[in-house]
Amino acid sequence: MLKELYPVSEDDLISGETISPPAIRPWFQRLTASWGLIVIRSGRGTLSCEGKAFSPEQGTLILLTPGFCHRFAPEPGWELLWFHFFARPHVAEALQWPQTIPGAGAVRFSGEEETTIGNTLREVHQLERLRPPGWNPLAMLLLESVLVRGFNRIQAVRAEPDSAIRLAQELLLNSSDSVDRIAARCGLSRAALFAKFRKETGISPRQYRECAMLRRAARLLEQSGLPVSEIAEQSGMPDPYYFSTRFRKFFGLSPREYRRRAAGARVEES
Repeated sequence: MLKELYPVSEDDLISGETISPPAIRPWFQRLTASWGLIVIRSGRGTLSCEGKAFSPEQGTLILLTPGFCHRFAPEPGWELLWFHFFARPHVAEALQWPQTIPGAGAVRFSGEEETTIGNTLREVHQLERLRPPGWNPLAMLLLESVLVRGFNRIQAVRAEPDSAIRLAQELLLNSSDSVDRIAARCGLSRAALFAKFRKETGISPRQYRECAMLRRAARLLEQSGLPVSEIAEQSGMPDPYYFSTRFRKFFGLSPREYRRRAAGARVEES
């Protein structure tokens, strides 16, 4: 979907700002013939296409591929800065983002990088809104610099999968975020996270989280007199029946049998 020549019309780049009021309804993307670039400035919402969805966080940069119609479901206060543009041939490689959902790739920035990206795109938006003489070439160069930054960030994550997996492990252990949200925070699609995680650890992210929960429960059964129902709650499995079923499958014993055996082992040692 790249033009054979550089843009010759100021309509090759348009931009806008969306701030969702409390009662706004979901909407569908209207411009699908051009590329789209969105930065999440604040708030939360959901982007979906062809039955797949994700909820980008503040600082997320989203690249929309031509030919796809995406649905936006905002929460109040979701603030987006968006751009539609026809890409120039020399940035073709920088548009090869892995898809988080059909027709959309995403990468998240934070700290100084997020500030730099935000300031650059605000300048592009101001240039497009005011349209001073000669604004288009400068605006396109600034927009393309952001595309390259996003692509380079994705390449860096690909080159160092261990760092992404370490972050995913930390989030799986210490947060209640969904696997989809953890993937986004790691700069990966859901499919990429599962593939990399299984390659590095031999199990899926869900299995990793469940294993950690059950091992935590086993320590509490060994070291405390808490009721099994409370241990289930503290371990992240508030349904005692489900907890007992998963515990038995993992350890080969029910929680109560495991506690009795652990107590017997301590008596023998003493």
